[in-house]
Amino acid sequence: MRWILRVLLLLAAVVVVLNWTWGELPDEPAPTGSFATVDGVRVHYVERAGRGPAVVLIHGLPGTLHDFDRVARQLPQRHTIALDRPGFGHSDGGYHPLARQLELLRALLDRRGVERPVLVGHSYGGTIALAYAARYPQEVSGLVLVDAAAGEGTRSSAVERAQSRLVQFLSWPVVQPVADVAFSRALRTASAKQGDARAFDPDPVDPAHERVLLASNMRQEDLDAYADEQLAADDEIERLNRRLGEIDVPAVVVHGEGDKLIEPPQGRALAAALPDARLAMVSGGHMAPYVHPGVVAAAVRSLAD
Repeated sequence: MRWILRVLLLLAAVVVVLNWTWGELPDEPAPTGSFATVDGVRVHYVERAGRGPAVVLIHGLPGTLHDFDRVARQLPQRHTIALDRPGFGHSDGGYHPLARQLELLRALLDRRGVERPVLVGHSYGGTIALAYAARYPQEVSGLVLVDAAAGEGTRSSAVERAQSRLVQFLSWPVVQPVADVAFSRALRTASAKQGDARAFDPDPVDPAHERVLLASNMRQEDLDAYADEQLAADDEIERLNRRLGEIDVPAVVVHGEGDKLIEPPQGRALAAALPDARLAMVSGGHMAPYVHPGVVAAAVRSLAD
């Protein structure tokens, strides 16, 4: 029993050391761009002036506006707005239900004088874009849906739901400070790296994305938003799927042939369910805004022009 106790204490010490060395998260980068307080929520966005219609770039779950940096650079002289969705990045943290996010996005666009934009949504950002078009059909001129979380058969996995429950447990007031000292930093680092590898597979992980993921999305406020949104996502997507046939907006569905998170049959089903959609299958996994920014930008131009 003494040897077992010593081994357990040694393992615990190793975990704590890893937690404060390998698991140490990088500092969050300073915000660029602008902030707007809409309906009491502070939203961070980067706007680039140019000709219209405006192109609104909506990141996934989790994510930040930096997920579209490469796409925006391939849209010179276009009016673009990339935002940190409420709950993520430098926008106000915590969970904001999908309906609330639609209201806040509309308020932000109204504040910026944007009319009938092209919405570009990646992953769960594609769900947001579709839901916005379903709710405000006369206020959208086009949709670019990149590895979008929608279409028949789109559901979160048991692992994703369990992970979200664990995040909720580790955020309890009594548990959080103990876990933070003992192991949660290392757990966040390991989880982020594993998730990024799966998202980019079969392509290598982009170092810029990994840095932002660790620095921003592994903060407690972002994790709280992630967990609650993930657990609500299945019901939101199911409700949206019943309305896909009503979303008569020109759309381009860009989907990775090797996507492990939203599998290719779901992308094909989404394109087939929309009344006016074109499907563009590309090589690689779930991270087309990083791996194929030119394809995403070309889809934007095909709608905006």
